Amino acid sequence: MTNTRHVLHALLSVALLTFVVGVLGAQAVAQGGSNTGTGAPTSSAQPVVHDLPVDVPGHTEFLDHKNGFRGMTFGTSVKEFKNLEVYRDRGAVKVYRKTDEDLSIGTASVTNIIYIFVNDKFYAVSIHADGRNGANLLKVFQAAFGAGAHPEGGPSQYFWTGKVASAHFFDDEGATHEVRGWIGNNELQKDYEQVMQQIFTAAAQQL
Repeated sequence: MTNTRHVLHALLSVALLTFVVGVLGAQAVAQGGSNTGTGAPTSSAQPVVHDLPVDVPGHTEFLDHKNGFRGMTFGTSVKEFKNLEVYRDRGAVKVYRKTDEDLSIGTASVTNIIYIFVNDKFYAVSIHADGRNGANLLKVFQAAFGAGAHPEGGPSQYFWTGKVASAHFFDDEGATHEVRGWIGNNELQKDYEQVMQQIFTAAAQQL
């Protein structure tokens, strides 16, 4: 009878020791998973992704953050601009150039920069360059807004679509090999399309 009690006591001790070891082992694993020390990460560690702030170039959110060109926000009245000359006048849609424009954008030397207004509000900017400077202009756009969507086939085109503003790069690669970079406001795009449709409808009466 005494031997039986000793055997049961020994078995109980072993079971209790196994339970304690199991609990301590689980705690060690939990602590190891949340270790913030300088040790090498385990295979189960997940990479940490840091999103770029909106005011840092390299992603589409920067396009929304800028929402303009060279310090002039889209939607700004034409009266707030200086040194503009009319390049094209279509009534509610007017296109201007600046007489003191800096035609260098990074390493790209552009041939023309035109400012597009709808109902006298700054709506978009169109940047023109020759084929020799097209690659550098594209690199500037990508450094600012990210890689961009690039449809396969046809001319070389890249698109960036934000919640507030959008951008487009087009290289026709034809005989003239003109390159165009475009940046515009999404909301004012609707006004522009409405005005242009009215112009086309009026022109249709002349057919």
